[in-house]
Amino acid sequence: MNLRSQVHEEITYTANIRGMLADAEGFKQAALSLRRFAAKVLATNVTTSPLLRLFLSKSGYDLTKASGGLIGMSNSLGSSDGSLALHLSAVHLGLKLPRDYSDEFLRQIETRMAGRSG
Repeated sequence: MNLRSQVHEEITYTANIRGMLADAEGFKQAALSLRRFAAKVLATNVTTSPLLRLFLSKSGYDLTKASGGLIGMSNSLGSSDGSLALHLSAVHLGLKLPRDYSDEFLRQIETRMAGRSG
């Protein structure tokens, strides 16, 4: 199974079980797994040839965005402010995976979060 498929499996699993991760150990394991995949995605971006990086970029892949989204997911597993959806969307966009949320829904979350911080 390739890295993209593994990441897709992990984010689908984690996003759907986070409400059941009531214990601290469950949260810790989920966060560690997301961070490990973030490191793998970023390492792939850094170690691949410039030609392949160019091809991936021209094909619409953004491994840096995907890696950042995975780290963001790991940091927002316990939050209820919608940030998990924003980070999940970054992973979807960066790896060209099917998206779970519409642009409108994500804008609503961003607007709500901006209102809380300002």
